[in-house]
Amino acid sequence: MSMNEETVPSATPPNRALSEALAWISKFAHAWKAIEPAPQSLSIDGFIIWGPVLYEKHKGEDPVKLAQQMFGQAGSYARYLYPGREPRPASTAS
Repeated sequence: MSMNEETVPSATPPNRALSEALAWISKFAHAWKAIEPAPQSLSIDGFIIWGPVLYEKHKGEDPVKLAQQMFGQAGSYARYLYPGREPRPASTAS
């Protein structure tokens, strides 16, 4: 190699924080899908929007257990997770 040639790294070093976040979100999404009685109505793409929000708030928790606890409580993110479904009316119970 001559002095004028630049060395190009063969691969970009992995971003550990991003990899951890994506792994957590993936586990959460797949756990949610596994307990969804109508998985064909679920858009996994919705977790691209909702997942980072959940991760920031719950990253210290087990994503599978969290999915089980939160299942059915997607709130305003339900429109992204279930794009073909009508939104549920808000509960009036106190």
